[in-house]
Amino acid sequence: MLASAASPALAVAESPAATSYDSTKDYRKGVEALRVGKLEQAETAAKAILDAQPQQAAGRQLLGLVKVKKGDFAGAVGEFDKALASDPQFIPAREERAVALARLGQSDKARADLEALKTQAAACAKACKPELRTAISRVEAALAAGRPAASRDAANPVARAAL
Repeated sequence: MLASAASPALAVAESPAATSYDSTKDYRKGVEALRVGKLEQAETAAKAILDAQPQQAAGRQLLGLVKVKKGDFAGAVGEFDKALASDPQFIPAREERAVALARLGQSDKARADLEALKTQAAACAKACKPELRTAISRVEAALAAGRPAASRDAANPVARAAL
C-alpha cells in the first residue's frame, strides 16, 4: 500500500465552511502519519477531513486504512463502501476494499471489485493510470493468497491514495 504523488479529488463543497476548506493538507498529514505508524494522528487527520466534508471519498478511504492497520477489516470495508458511494471510480478505495474483503475470506465480493477495476481499465485502455494496473495486480495477488498482498513498499504502509 503506497501513496502516489498525484492529488485526489478532494473538493466536495457541502457548506460554506467546506467550500473554503482544502483537505489536501490534512490528507497528506494523515498519509504521512500512517506511513510512520502513527495511527491516532492519521485518524485525527481523516476525521478533520470528514468533519468539513462528510462525503469526501479520500477522507473515507484514509479512515478505512486506519481501520485496516488496527485490524478492523469489517470497519475498513464500511469506510471503503462510503468512499465508493461518493466516488464509484475511486481506484484506491475499490482496491483496498477488495484486499480487505479477501482478508475477511469474502472472495466473491473481492472478485466483484476486481472485475470493476478490470472494467474501468478496459474503458480507458492504454490511457489508464499505472495505479489502476497496479491495483488489479495487487487484488489478484490478495485473492490468490487468501490474504492481503504484500505491500509494494514495506516502508510505506499507506495505500496508493492519490495525494
